[in-house]
Amino acid sequence: MRLAVIGAGAIGSLVAGYLKEKGLDLILLAKKDTLEKIKKQGLQISGVRGDFLISKIDVREKLDTEVSLVILATKMQDLERAILENQKYLKDSFILTTQNGIGAEEIVSKYIDKNKICSSIIMFGATYLETAKVIHNFEGKWLLGKPYDKDIDVLKNIKSILGKAFDVELVEDIISKKWLKVFLNANNCLPALLGESMQEVFSDLELCEIAIGIWQEGLKVIKNAGIKLSDIGDFSVDKLKSITSLPLKEATVIFSKIMMGLSKEPLYGSILQSIKRNRPSEIDYINGAFVELGRKSNFYTPLNKKVVEMVHKVEETKKFFSKEEVILKLKNLIPAYASNKETVNTPFPKLRLTVLKVEGDCYHGYKKDDQIILDDFTHPPKHFCLGLAHVLFPVIYALSFGARFPFQENMRSLEVTCPDGGKLTFKVEIFDREGNIENIPKDKEYKEPQPKELVIEVVKSDGSCFYGYKKGDKFELKGLKCPKDFCGTAFHTIFPALFALNFGAKFFFMDNPNSIDTVTCPDKGKVVFKVSRKDE
Repeated sequence: MRLAVIGAGAIGSLVAGYLKEKGLDLILLAKKDTLEKIKKQGLQISGVRGDFLISKIDVREKLDTEVSLVILATKMQDLERAILENQKYLKDSFILTTQNGIGAEEIVSKYIDKNKICSSIIMFGATYLETAKVIHNFEGKWLLGKPYDKDIDVLKNIKSILGKAFDVELVEDIISKKWLKVFLNANNCLPALLGESMQEVFSDLELCEIAIGIWQEGLKVIKNAGIKLSDIGDFSVDKLKSITSLPLKEATVIFSKIMMGLSKEPLYGSILQSIKRNRPSEIDYINGAFVELGRKSNFYTPLNKKVVEMVHKVEETKKFFSKEEVILKLKNLIPAYASNKETVNTPFPKLRLTVLKVEGDCYHGYKKDDQIILDDFTHPPKHFCLGLAHVLFPVIYALSFGARFPFQENMRSLEVTCPDGGKLTFKVEIFDREGNIENIPKDKEYKEPQPKELVIEVVKSDGSCFYGYKKGDKFELKGLKCPKDFCGTAFHTIFPALFALNFGAKFFFMDNPNSIDTVTCPDKGKVVFKVSRKDE
């Protein structure tokens, strides 16, 4: 059987090199610069099996002959191009996908008979940072399956061939296993954001918290969509669920030990390897798979969505984030799923309202010492008083984004009075991720109000605003004072952001967390405002 490996990256080079070393008839397809280097100096492999130099390997840019089996080892985003460039010689070939993430089989099936498509999961690891040089980091199985039918006879033949160099196993539920593999790859995004090895990144327990959060959110969207997961080797569904159900601090310690023990050599993950080679990464097919699944099944995935956006920014700017930036932008998006208890799908913290005082008849019947729990600032309890919600919203919004009230005995709380004759007084408090009420003692240096310098800027206008606001208009104010002759409706909409920023809130999902640029006029969205804290 003659084989072709399309793609000479980490996995493609390793597979082609080991199979060629075992004497198989094989063609390796590579880009011109890689091809020339391999022809000149051979393919160098080092790592867990020792050092190899594969000097006599048939390397070409495109197929010009038919082969029995094609192993697609390109990145997901290059898959379609690779098939189209070689389609003339693929019609009678069996096609084996090896890509991380979800979507390879769907792409291939647009051009290849589904009965000819085989899918696989690669559990061994390799690093490719220099052309024609590969490090084999660790061993692992190569799982083979048929995504569209149960005909495994062809797989037995493929197994016998690949088994000359690899530990190959045939499986029936390949797609459910591929979804579990997405979880294994999902935290490759963090080394990609920081430009560091997996060992460097996951020695830090705060970053491990984000990694656990990525898994937690992924599990929730998988469950919501009704997708089955199946074990792959030592990585089982039960192990994944067990780790993510632990209290966050315990889970991070276990996760860190697992990641630190993967390889003696530095591991960078496929996403960072692509970025270092100035190539687009597979982020859209890994973390992006959770986001797309959430979109299709109407489930919110803010943490993975933000991760995808940030990786694309690294790809675009060629600049990595600092650890502090990653923690600031992502930590607050970790879902509060530390137990199996069903919770509202939200990344934001819970809040508690306690009735401190009652002076009159409350239509809703709230009594002294009553406690009301809000799942977050966007989810009031059933039949919640809308009059209270109106005055409460700026406070719970500000607390949710880190505001502190220095005149309070607990700076992470505030008292709010009912707008209907002041009948009731409520104390608003916020829960931390461990389920405890946050308590930051009063600032001993506090003497008098210190209003912040704030800026309201028009970032979008359709030109039909009654007040004539246009893009670029700016209004400066001190504290919460309304600018002279400013639109009352606009100020009402902007006020929660002003209130939050005035008391130190940070909008972690914004590029500049000391501002928010999505405050939109309620009158048909004619104007969009950006609100910023001027002194930061």
